[in-house]
Amino acid sequence: MRPSGPSTDRGGVTTIVVVAAVAAVLVAGALWLVAAPGATSQPIGADASEQYASIDGVTATETTVVERGSRTSRTVAEVALRPGTDQRREVVVNESERYEVTVSNGSTMWFYDGDTNRAKRVPLSPTPNDAASRADRIERLFTALNVTQSDESTSASGPEVAPLPVVPDAASKPNASTDTALGVEYEGTTTVGNREAYVLHVSPQADGAAYEQTLLVDTQRFLVLEQRTERVDDGTPVSVRTTYTNVSFDPGLSADAFTFEPPANATVEHVDTPETTTYESAAALRESTNVSVPSPELPASFRPTYTSETTGDVHGVGLRYVNETGRITVAKYDRTFPADGDRTVSVGDHEAAVTYGPTASVSWNCEEYRYTVRGQDVPASVLVEVARSVGCE
Repeated sequence: MRPSGPSTDRGGVTTIVVVAAVAAVLVAGALWLVAAPGATSQPIGADASEQYASIDGVTATETTVVERGSRTSRTVAEVALRPGTDQRREVVVNESERYEVTVSNGSTMWFYDGDTNRAKRVPLSPTPNDAASRADRIERLFTALNVTQSDESTSASGPEVAPLPVVPDAASKPNASTDTALGVEYEGTTTVGNREAYVLHVSPQADGAAYEQTLLVDTQRFLVLEQRTERVDDGTPVSVRTTYTNVSFDPGLSADAFTFEPPANATVEHVDTPETTTYESAAALRESTNVSVPSPELPASFRPTYTSETTGDVHGVGLRYVNETGRITVAKYDRTFPADGDRTVSVGDHEAAVTYGPTASVSWNCEEYRYTVRGQDVPASVLVEVARSVGCE
């Protein structure tokens, strides 16, 4: 299930094998590196976090191709962004999206449809800055590899890292005792547009693996220039590829780049959103809210980043988790809807809706509350198991 893509310099392929128990903790000594002696230069990516965090802004052409079975969709947009923040301007140029223009300055998001001359304004609640988290995730991969471009054969141990979610079998829960070997490979360099990029490939080592991902990481600034994810959802192969070309770093973006003024004759819809307060841990959230907070069971590679509570017309709580390649959120809020998605599954005695896409989700109702488990670059089968671990508290 290896994705096709640009050829790489495979003069030396370095593989890390990680043994990840689908449990709350990783197996001790879970990372081994097989590489070659004679390395004298500094390991690549030693300053990945520093270089990534130094990026002030980026402009680029963003191309996203999603293949699900025989169906393919392609979106091309011109983007300006500040990595690790909510500041982003996107202008779709192939007219495949409902909104051609999306602009966020971190506190307000605008959507604009030129065909109907309609704009939507959505206020945003502040969330913890994701720049450090993303930079840390990239550096953890390079630290785990611990290779130089001159390496050919040496052995060394590295820190804990389990970059992939594990897909449990039908009889397993996310905290089952079955171990699954995961691998991280360094596959030399390639080019994306006019930029040189390191090629990192992550995948389960077991036969019949249902998930793998390739990251093409800029060799100078460590921004991911291309991310290719392949997985299988309910027997259907899914491929998602996002590529950045025509990339300019630090182009001198001003605050005006992330503001939007709708045309004077546009119809403007103002959307009210609940106020959101963030917390550093689930324990801190539980101390501050009168809503019971879910305790989901996730694959061992996922670690919590922050939790939140929303108040207002909708009252709810949320938890966010990341690993080196994906993100999972768990939300509970006092607003119910009928199960409506691409298919339904059972979560305890309740019917849940599964929705596919680059961001997949599982949603179900428990009395007056609705629960949603959402994942970015995570197989839907994993989200279903996380949902079943939450159930109805």
